[in-house]
Amino acid sequence: MSTDWDVVVVGAGIAGLTAARVAAEHGLRVVAYDRLTPGGQLVNLTALHEHPGGTGPELVAALTAAAEGAGVRLAYAEVTRVHPGSPVRLETSGGEVTAGAVVVATGLGPGRLGLPGEEALARRGVSTCAGCDGPLFRGRAVAVVGDDEWTAEEALELAGWASAVTVLVPGQPRWSPDRAARLAAAERVEVVPDATVTALRGEGVLSGVVVRTADGERALAVAGLFPFVGRRGPEGLVEGLAADAQGRLVPSGGVLVAGDARAGAEQSLTAAEADGRAAGEAALGALAASSGSLRIVDPTHGVLPEVDAAPVGAGSTATWTDVALFTNSKPNATELLRGLGERLQAHWGLPELGFAAKENASVAAEKDTIDWLSQRFKMVLVAVGD
Repeated sequence: MSTDWDVVVVGAGIAGLTAARVAAEHGLRVVAYDRLTPGGQLVNLTALHEHPGGTGPELVAALTAAAEGAGVRLAYAEVTRVHPGSPVRLETSGGEVTAGAVVVATGLGPGRLGLPGEEALARRGVSTCAGCDGPLFRGRAVAVVGDDEWTAEEALELAGWASAVTVLVPGQPRWSPDRAARLAAAERVEVVPDATVTALRGEGVLSGVVVRTADGERALAVAGLFPFVGRRGPEGLVEGLAADAQGRLVPSGGVLVAGDARAGAEQSLTAAEADGRAAGEAALGALAASSGSLRIVDPTHGVLPEVDAAPVGAGSTATWTDVALFTNSKPNATELLRGLGERLQAHWGLPELGFAAKENASVAAEKDTIDWLSQRFKMVLVAVGD
């Protein structure tokens, strides 16, 4: 099967960049699509309380550098539709592309209250990005609407600029105990549970909101409003793929979903990073299980080549199972080996090659992997790199 890419990642946030890097480190051709810039909402966080990555922009820079160093290509275009199949077809603003596997890591859309006048007040007091617009409200009162982890994080971000931050929770908070403790310790933050915003106030510029609680309705004077309710996943992006009530995708039929776009995902940076890593490895396994011009057979992930009916390469006495590539997972070594493998395929007319890699370049190869290579293949090409 000839495709434009081995793996296409839709979305270049923490989950997407991690998935892309993991796949590329195994020698796959990987592209990560994003409409604007890498990082997603991560670029708007000035402080990371749950991840040892410094600020949001610093972590984005590190993730981007690691992905590009592994061979990932970043493409700035919008993916509008994904058609599962063999190959997967993706419609983008730059044209159609094909891939052996796809990882959807778009995150969630912006928050919406669905109130009259909301769109007219967008960027005129109504915002969905504390890191972007927080400084505009220095010394003024703001309100945040939501009940999840991101709501709490944005409220803490705004507390560094605003004179007062009122967190209006439609029901009860769902954020973690750690975030609850930090919100309680913040001097300028008040959390109001069972609160519903029923109306917006302001002519051209937001001046306040009307809030309904168990005590009735009251007006709250605020210069800024940050809604984080009504955030939707990429429902409808993938043809035939089910979604939950929030529009987050349910992985099925070989379609991989990582980060906040996945139904049931935990909204945290560490969870998104772990999700991306798992998706990258799953993409590797998905390609190993399907036919292709370069078959990835990595015993670490339990995917072994077919023994029966192995085709004979043209002009050679070797079958494709006679040749394997082994790398220590360093990006430069993987790239070198991949190029050499492509030349061998062309020279011998091999439809596929075996492939194995250490999970970590700094540790010794597992004995089972070495035994598997020595017992199954007549020729093993090894590449290492610092």
